[in-house]
Amino acid sequence: MCTELEYKYNLTPGTDIWATAKQLLKALRHGALDGCRPEYRDEFQTYFTENHLFDVTGPESELGYASFVRTIDGGHVLKRKWFAQDAFARRERLYPELDLPPHGFEEYLRNELGLQVTAMPPFRRVRYDVQCESMATGHIYGMFLDHCSLLTEPDAVLSQCELEYRRSRTLLEHDPNEVLAEMDRIGNWLQNYLTAGGMATERTYYSKRTFLRDTVASRPHLASARS
Repeated sequence: MCTELEYKYNLTPGTDIWATAKQLLKALRHGALDGCRPEYRDEFQTYFTENHLFDVTGPESELGYASFVRTIDGGHVLKRKWFAQDAFARRERLYPELDLPPHGFEEYLRNELGLQVTAMPPFRRVRYDVQCESMATGHIYGMFLDHCSLLTEPDAVLSQCELEYRRSRTLLEHDPNEVLAEMDRIGNWLQNYLTAGGMATERTYYSKRTFLRDTVASRPHLASARS
């Protein structure tokens, strides 16, 4: 179990996340963000996954979502996040790979984990990660360029840039407030960078759960397709 700290920036429709990720990495390499550089030997990662997300509606202590993420070998990892409202800090847990077919996901959540859930439309996620390391503190932050589209209706898209605290490369104890202050500074720089490129204008906490809820509300046939 861990606590995820994350800012999000909704990208302008049509933003090329591959080109943006490459440009962002180049900017970090050339020192555009004072005191930070790409993480040594782990500066860039790519992901292409299929997600089956369930809105967890009960019990009250379990509100959030449960998402089954397809792995490269055809299995699925379960990602759980706990939150009642979209927020900066959320509890998160990854379960080991589960040998479950997609039609068994909901039964597993209900019977094995005791959750009340609503299935949301499955989506495809393409993500490019730029890893940023602070030279002063050793804290490492991920700048993720993210494109999510429904499997059945690929024109329904959520495209974001996410800034997340990942870990710290240090043997010394650190003040948690230091991470928050540094993340805020990097977040302001990232927002200005995106705004200057016409890609985003404000910081948000808009989650994939909320995106799927909003999409179903605007396309009622998706709700009937889940039942």
